[in-house]
Amino acid sequence: MYHDSSLLAATGLYILAATLLYVSIRNQSRAWWLASVAVCFLGATVHGFNQYQHWMGSAATEVGILNLLSLCALVIVLMLCTSVFSSDPLYDASIIALPLTIVVLALEWSVPSNGLLPESFSAGASFHILSSVLAFGVLSIAGVYALFVAIIDHFLRRHHLNPLVKSLPPLETLERLLFRLIAMGFILLTFSLGTGLAFVDDLFAQHLAHKTILSIMAWLIFGLLLWGRWQYGWRGRQAVRLTLAGILLLLLAYFGSKLVLETILGRSWRN
Repeated sequence: MYHDSSLLAATGLYILAATLLYVSIRNQSRAWWLASVAVCFLGATVHGFNQYQHWMGSAATEVGILNLLSLCALVIVLMLCTSVFSSDPLYDASIIALPLTIVVLALEWSVPSNGLLPESFSAGASFHILSSVLAFGVLSIAGVYALFVAIIDHFLRRHHLNPLVKSLPPLETLERLLFRLIAMGFILLTFSLGTGLAFVDDLFAQHLAHKTILSIMAWLIFGLLLWGRWQYGWRGRQAVRLTLAGILLLLLAYFGSKLVLETILGRSWRN
C-alpha cells in the first residue's frame, strides 16, 4: 500500500514539476523555473523513498525490468536536479526526462511485477543480472534522448521552429545529457560484461554466445562514440546513428536471445 501511494505521489509531483518547467521555458521565467526545481526535488525524494521500500523493505525483493527502469529514471532525475548547483546546469532537459519518468512510474504502478528473486542466484550472477539490466535501462533512455536530438536537429536544419521545438531546451543541452547517459551506461555495460566473464560459467557455451557477442559489439560502439566525442567532438547525426546502432544491438542481445531461447527453443540461460 505504501509502495503504491508513494508511486502515485511521486508521479503527481513530477507532473507538476514538468508543467512548471514548461511554463518557465515558454515565459522565460526564473521564478517558475526555481519552483519546478523545488517540486522536482520533492518528487525525487518521494521516488527515492519508494525505491528504498522496494529494494530494502522486503526480504524477498523482486527484480523486474520496470523496477530497474524506475531506479534508472530516479538516478537521471537526481542528476538533472543536482546539476543546478554546477557550472553546467542541465535541468532544462527535464522537459523530456520527466515525462519519460512519469510513464515508467505509471507502468510500474499499473503493471503487475513479474521479476526474478535475487536469492535464487549466486551473488556474482545477481550482480551480473542487475548491472546488465541497469545498463540496458540507462542506454535505452539515452536512445530516446538520441531520437529527440535527431528530431530537433531535423527541424533546426530546415528552420522549422514550431512552438513545440521552441519549448524544448537547446540542442547542446540535450547532447551533453545524452553523452553523460551514454558514459553511465557504458560503465554499467563494462561492469556487466566483466561480472559475466567472472561469475557465469562458460559464458560462450551456455546458449549465450549470441547474447555475449552482441553485447560486446554494442560495448565497442558506445566506447567508439565516447572516444570520438572526447577526441573529435562528435555530435549531431553521427552521435545519434551510433547511439541507435548500439541500442539496436542491445535489443537483439537482451530480447532477441530471450525470444529464441525461451519461446522457440524452450530453453533458458541457466539450462
